Amino acid sequence: MTNSMIIDASRAKEIAARFLEQYHSILSIKEPILENGIWKVEIQVSSLGGHVKTVSINAKTGTIFEYF
Repeated sequence: MTNSMIIDASRAKEIAARFLEQYHSILSIKEPILENGIWKVEIQVSSLGGHVKTVSINAKTGTIFEYF
């Protein structure tokens, strides 16, 4: 992790899980992938057989700016 990165992979998983827990039951969380200063966290949620949601988190600020 470089000095410009504040949020590590563990924290990115925590942020994504807390966000999605508001709307879904979480089944599993994959290891986050860091791409161009953005953590991509894929989480399988229960919703009629399970769906995968992806949460994008700014690695410097921890702000969620996209999920689908």
